[in-house]
Amino acid sequence: MNSPKIICKRIGYSNITLLINGADSVLIDTGVRGNLQRIKILFRQFNLTPSDIKLIVLTHTHYDHTGNLKGLKELTGAKVMVHKNEFENLRTGVMPIPKGIGIYPQFITAVARWFFPKFVSPEPVVADLINENEFDLGIFGIDGKVISTPGHTSGSQSVLLGDMLIAGDTFVNMPNGRIFPPFANEPDVLLNTWQTIFNCGVKTIYPGHGKPFSTEKALVGFERWKKKN
Repeated sequence: MNSPKIICKRIGYSNITLLINGADSVLIDTGVRGNLQRIKILFRQFNLTPSDIKLIVLTHTHYDHTGNLKGLKELTGAKVMVHKNEFENLRTGVMPIPKGIGIYPQFITAVARWFFPKFVSPEPVVADLINENEFDLGIFGIDGKVISTPGHTSGSQSVLLGDMLIAGDTFVNMPNGRIFPPFANEPDVLLNTWQTIFNCGVKTIYPGHGKPFSTEKALVGFERWKKKN
């Protein structure tokens, strides 16, 4: 098994992550719609052809993580993996707006649910692979696995590579230092997910928004949010 090179790149206002492993490379999330050309340039920058991407893993199906999925699936021929709890959301293109955490996010959620109920929804795509709990990436020659990390959404999942976690919106890293996502359907479940992640010995977290950070920073936030919940 190989330990792939990890390249995390902001596309729009969310991150995509490349696991570079030659002709068996993996892409995690696809960024905000309208950035397909930027992703093509990223492939070329690291000497990848589109067909080198064999798998696209979706950490969840919100629009800012699935925006270029349809174009990338057609371009690369890669298989698309989604968690079983969000397979239908991706297939139908209907994804519920998550609960806001805090006064301002709650206001945004209330307005969006009333006026723009499909605001966070993806463009419909039928996934090729469904992860129920854990998926071994060894089939793609990568020493790692996709794990279920619910809380932000019920079908959130992350990629675990040794002591590194590509986390989607299970964590964020905002300019104000916030790491607990401002939107989460089940905050208590998310805190339990965090505890499970810490128990796995994760040292570095690649969030869906913002720069990678150490688990030590997450632990501080964990204790603070436990008191609030």
